[in-house]
Amino acid sequence: MPHAAQISDLCAKIECAKRATSSVQIVDGKLVSDGKELTPQFAAIQSFDVSLDRREIVFSAKRKDNFDIGLVSLDGSDIHWVPEDPADETDPLWAPRGNKAAYIVHGKAGDSVRTVHVPTATQLTVPFPYATVRAIAWDAPAERYFVVLSSPNASERIESVKYDGQAPRIEVAPEVTLDVAIGPIGNALLLRPASIRYGEKIPLVVWISNPQYRWDDDRGTLMRNKRVACAIMPHAPDDAFWAAVDATPWIDANHVYVIGGRSTRGTAVKDINGVR
Repeated sequence: MPHAAQISDLCAKIECAKRATSSVQIVDGKLVSDGKELTPQFAAIQSFDVSLDRREIVFSAKRKDNFDIGLVSLDGSDIHWVPEDPADETDPLWAPRGNKAAYIVHGKAGDSVRTVHVPTATQLTVPFPYATVRAIAWDAPAERYFVVLSSPNASERIESVKYDGQAPRIEVAPEVTLDVAIGPIGNALLLRPASIRYGEKIPLVVWISNPQYRWDDDRGTLMRNKRVACAIMPHAPDDAFWAAVDATPWIDANHVYVIGGRSTRGTAVKDINGVR
């Protein structure tokens, strides 16, 4: 199966709002403008965006173990932090009028986009279950935003939604979509054929991958060419996972393969060619 193309430039595919240009830069883990340091040094700054209307910067910085969202003025005022989430918060982006900011929250069950109405601190979160959001952009009226995302069952596409989560729509369809059922099993995400015949036993491929909820061309090829189930997880399977496998009657426990890591059960194979 040909590899699905990635969407390299979101705004080349759809009409999105223009971003402001400024002299702000990331220098040695700090935000700096015209030689003036606007923030202290952080372990890392993932990205930032400038609102010239508000004369304020929204940015994602690693303070301790994860990335949080902060606000600082172009004059270098004290930093105001958005209430933090245990997950990484990245790719902040001002809405065109400067009253809202959006950013990606990388959660355990898939990514979300969160918007904050800055004057009131009101937050709205739109989940994208079992999906990885890679980029985000606003439309010019600041009523909708666009996301580039992929998931284990579909390659990259562009979707849009109102900032309150209403009226979702597909702007650019994925090149490849798998005809599978998708859901959790133990601490993994399970992809299986959409229908299973009575009494059928299906081989299981344990696919160790981090990030967990991203499209993979090889895995897509495997599931289109072979009648298998695939359990995707970010680390080696544990006892709870194997207990869930043993409790699933249609999984063929005698034909279990492991790709991407080690496991106490199953046959380790280097790639999809080792799955029989």
